[in-house]
Amino acid sequence: MPEASGYVRPAAIDDFLTYLVVVFARSEATASAYGRDLEALDRHLRSTGHGIVEATPQEIVGFLAAAGNRLSPRSVARYASSIRGIYRYLMIVGAIAIDPTENLRLPGTAQAIPKALRVDQVAQLIESVPTADPIGIRDRAMLELLYASGMRISELTGLNLDQLANEPGWILVTGKGDKERLVPVSRLAQEALQRYLEMARPQVARGATGAVFLNTRGARLTRQGAWYALKARAATAGLGPLFSPHVLRHSMATHLVEAGADLRVVQELLGHASLSTTELYTKVSVAHLTSIYTRTHPRALEGSGRQL
Repeated sequence: MPEASGYVRPAAIDDFLTYLVVVFARSEATASAYGRDLEALDRHLRSTGHGIVEATPQEIVGFLAAAGNRLSPRSVARYASSIRGIYRYLMIVGAIAIDPTENLRLPGTAQAIPKALRVDQVAQLIESVPTADPIGIRDRAMLELLYASGMRISELTGLNLDQLANEPGWILVTGKGDKERLVPVSRLAQEALQRYLEMARPQVARGATGAVFLNTRGARLTRQGAWYALKARAATAGLGPLFSPHVLRHSMATHLVEAGADLRVVQELLGHASLSTTELYTKVSVAHLTSIYTRTHPRALEGSGRQL
């Protein structure tokens, strides 16, 4: 793709991005993000006289090391994910015989433990939302559903009415890659959703839209619109700096693991493709248990000056 600088993106990158969208049903936004990462790699490789197809493991490690000097570990890990993806693709189509990322290791890029609200903070947030008007009823239903189900905000705003027509207490959620999963919904969330559908949604609905959550104009509530609405509710509840809609997803998973839920169950509820992603929450649980042990075990308190 020509640019003012004269740079032309190699066909290998364009072909890979098309493969992501067509075969794996990745979004255009995701493909664009992969494209930016791979363009950065290609520019680096060109400075060494090579291109994407000719890259060596040492050149890729050098690129990631240079990125590590100016970017966060999370950003470097994202680069690595994009790079691994294109070389797996090039192996599949026979463009290369050896995958230069096969033994790639990234020291210092361990995932951070997700932030989570305490159970009492979740209750404080939800119960702080007044339900005297349709938007308050809507926002409270969204908060209840996010915490009850562990849905992503995009999954919540993408809900259609026909996804609610399953067994009572269950919702059909469409996740990444259009993969569907059934998630249970708590009694409180069911009641909040029913209140919204019966008392609030009809007041703002316009036309025949099948979206569950609507904005004040009667159109589907966007992900950004929901984010801002719920962030404002959190600020009113005094939890603004701690909150994002994704934090409720983390909180739900953390609270389940702390209560002894099986990781496979949590994986299924969250729609994680790999159990290794869900295992991140065991770190939270271990930290929680360690804190309780340190506060309560008689021998753990030795030297602390505390008496039981």
